[in-house]
This record gives sequence, structure tokens and C-alpha cells, in this order.
Amino acid sequence: MNQLTLKIKEEYSNIFKELNEKQVGELVKGLCAYAYEDKPFFTKDDYLKGLFLYIKRDIDISKRNSVNGKKGAVALAEKRRNAEGMLNGIGVILGSVISANEAKKDKAETS
Repeated sequence: MNQLTLKIKEEYSNIFKELNEKQVGELVKGLCAYAYEDKPFFTKDDYLKGLFLYIKRDIDISKRNSVNGKKGAVALAEKRRNAEGMLNGIGVILGSVISANEAKKDKAETS
């Protein structure tokens, strides 16, 4: 699942309640365009510009955390693959030793 999620916090909801319908629509469309399409937010309303900058910070942090989380997940997966590879290699060696010992026992019993 490679999808960015735009979360509407309760504090944003409280902010939206103070705006008129046109302002809310413009702000939400601008936030979505910024979050999902990387488009800048343009408006003539200075109050909306300030609100956008306030919410933009959280969007940027969320994007950065997503990227860093993916890096960590890739590193962890690689680490696990390497550990499993080593364990599989040890298993093959141990299996070979056990098989060789059993073959020696069988040979000694038949002799």
C-alpha cells in the first residue's frame, strides 16, 4: 500500500468551523492539491495563507515520516533476509554433517 493519507485533526475541524463555505472549500482543495499532487497553494486571502502554512507543516512532517519509515522497512527486510540466508546456510551445513554421520553409522553397522 503506497498511499499518502491526509488526516484531518480535531483542531483543523475547529478551524474549519470558523470559516465560511467558500474559504473551507478553497483551503481543503489547496491542502489536497499540495499533499497529493505537490501543487503550491495560491490564494488572495491572507488568513487562508496563514492557515495553510500552519497545516502544511504537519503534511510535510507526515510525508517525511513516510519516506523515513519506508527506508527503515527496507533496511529491516534486508537485515532479515541476510539473517535467514545465514540460518539457511547453517542448516545446510548441519544437515550435511548429520547426513555424513548417519552414513558412517550405517556403514559401520553393515560392516
